[in-house]
Amino acid sequence: MITRPQPLLVPVLVLLLVLPFVVLAYQPPSHQPPRHDSSSSSRRDLLSTTTTTLATASSLFFLGSSRSSPAYAADAREAIAKAVSKIPGYGAPDTLYPSFFAGEWEVTREVVGLTTPPEEADKVDPQDLAQAKAQQGETLTFTIRFLPYNEEEGKGEDAGAAGAAEEEEKGGGMVIADRGFNEENLWKARLALAGKSELYQEGVSSRWERRNPNVLIVSFPDGVVKEIKVTKRSFESPGEDAFGSSEYCRVADAAADTGVASIPRVSALRVLRRWKKVEGREGGAIEGLELVKYYPTVSFSADPPAVMTLKTRLKMERVK
Repeated sequence: MITRPQPLLVPVLVLLLVLPFVVLAYQPPSHQPPRHDSSSSSRRDLLSTTTTTLATASSLFFLGSSRSSPAYAADAREAIAKAVSKIPGYGAPDTLYPSFFAGEWEVTREVVGLTTPPEEADKVDPQDLAQAKAQQGETLTFTIRFLPYNEEEGKGEDAGAAGAAEEEEKGGGMVIADRGFNEENLWKARLALAGKSELYQEGVSSRWERRNPNVLIVSFPDGVVKEIKVTKRSFESPGEDAFGSSEYCRVADAAADTGVASIPRVSALRVLRRWKKVEGREGGAIEGLELVKYYPTVSFSADPPAVMTLKTRLKMERVK
């Protein structure tokens, strides 16, 4: 059973987040003549703006929690998420792709390499290693899509190719991956390759929201649940014909419910992707390279080496 947090919890967390900024912004009275310091003024302005934004978001949460409609609470959570994302170091709420990614694509995914440093071999999780070895030589073809990003209103999730231009204009020409749709289709293609029936494939489902892009949950017909949570990300400024991104993820696999409580198996990994627009292809095409680096789930090092790397080539042909 999933329990929802108490309405008071988020404002308290926001208050704890704001407090250090307030302390840093405070300056004791001085008997010295006033002088202008542009760097100090900029810092105080930033802290003041951040504090005000978070306080407003907290008020919105109280307003949302007092209404009976779930839409109010969802809007309040989105306001808080956007406010927190503006604090230095927290970054953008999702990876923003260049506009040429917009629409639906048929992607061919080919696993071309698996490497494990000999000195790190004993640190690889046996199940991760078995799954990675099973993917060696794997070639899958499935459909993925990218949605227009509108920072102010969060619109465009149902926009197709016809409405993409208008929504891209609202979102500054940037798009985001439809993570739920893409991951669900990846697993359906993988299960089809493994010989699973169409009925079994259709039983795969995903849960993902634009308002909370860091959490993706995939459920399988046998009761297995996979949670993919992005804990840190970075990406390049969208270019004309190339793009790169990096995301640290925590992947938790929960076994089917057998009536006995079990601890989910957790993997720590980093997904690096590099994309290049291919000119001269009718309808457009994009080629990419993906590296999935696995790390120990527990390490005393602040920057542990990868214990295993899976290399994949990606080719995308526009569908619409």
